[in-house]
Amino acid sequence: MRKGYLSWRTTPAATVLAVAALSVVAVAGCSKSPEERVAEAAIGAITGKDVAVDKDGEKVTFGAGDEAVTISGGDAAELPATFPKDIWLPADYKVESVMDSTGFTMVSLRADGTIRDATTAAQKTMEGAGWKRTMSAQDDTNSMLAFQHGDRSALLSFDRHDESGVVYTVQLSNRQSQQ
Repeated sequence: MRKGYLSWRTTPAATVLAVAALSVVAVAGCSKSPEERVAEAAIGAITGKDVAVDKDGEKVTFGAGDEAVTISGGDAAELPATFPKDIWLPADYKVESVMDSTGFTMVSLRADGTIRDATTAAQKTMEGAGWKRTMSAQDDTNSMLAFQHGDRSALLSFDRHDESGVVYTVQLSNRQSQQ
């Protein structure tokens, strides 16, 4: 480098930081918190996708339209409006996290009860709704059931939550989205 000249070589991290900082200044009048605006700008710069951060950073949407993927957790986590009615849910539960996109949904929730009771109730309900069980596995600490219904697949897993209760995770997909 010649004396008296500055060189602005930037790393990807510096670029992201600069974009994020400029974005905060540019959108200072928006109703979102500074943290949400910085997160949107930084993630957008890294991924090259539209990004929306909502509900105190607990809900993030990457992309838009049919290609959007929404991830939420904490108080922002709730069952998607498109969650199928024929999938077993415990009588009382709290949604912990959700990942939702076209053709794929994963929901994790916490409920009272035992793994054995939850697995038995889920299997009975799913089979009663026309789902065909394709796999079942269990041991002392967890259980897993897989089902098919037409072009839809459901994988249900049950794990212990601390010393009481169950963490129940549902993965739903359409056959077209698996290709």
